[in-house]
Amino acid sequence: LLAWQIIVERYPELGERIEVGTWPTGFSGLYGTRNFVMKDEGGNIIAYANSVWVFMDARKGRPVKPAEDEISNYVVEPKLSMDYAPRKIELPKQWKRLAAFPVRRSQIDTNCHVNNSRYIEMALEALPKEIHVKQVRVEYKKSAVYGDMILPEINKEGTKTTVKLCDTEDGLYAAVEFIGEEK
Repeated sequence: LLAWQIIVERYPELGERIEVGTWPTGFSGLYGTRNFVMKDEGGNIIAYANSVWVFMDARKGRPVKPAEDEISNYVVEPKLSMDYAPRKIELPKQWKRLAAFPVRRSQIDTNCHVNNSRYIEMALEALPKEIHVKQVRVEYKKSAVYGDMILPEINKEGTKTTVKLCDTEDGLYAAVEFIGEEK
């Protein structure tokens, strides 16, 4: 996963019945795109997302162009009608450095690196106050593994809060951008 853009129209209530769906929307070179949707019982969309993926050679750990037979089983469907943000997050110039913390075993997935959703959780933990998130964007740069140190940095400009999750050499694991209001 290279990038997410998730938009929340409203959060489901506890116990509310919802329907979720996902489908591929395109393939181009190394990349694939996929949409996601969450609907309430009335069929109203309450959240939706776009994601950008890269095909990887698992042995070499490098992106490669997939062979036609590797993508032919996917049925490409039309894209959601939404405002698509760029894959790359424009990073602010000024940052406030926060306390570093190590990657824990509970954050590791079956590929032996931090699960993509955990970067969002780390960024949420870096916020000084809880916010009501309306949109989250994530740009993944490199994988953190168990024991790596995460050095978070934060920038808040109006309703947009950006969190960089850096390594000890100032390299970037992920950039997470939240749009929302404090609760």
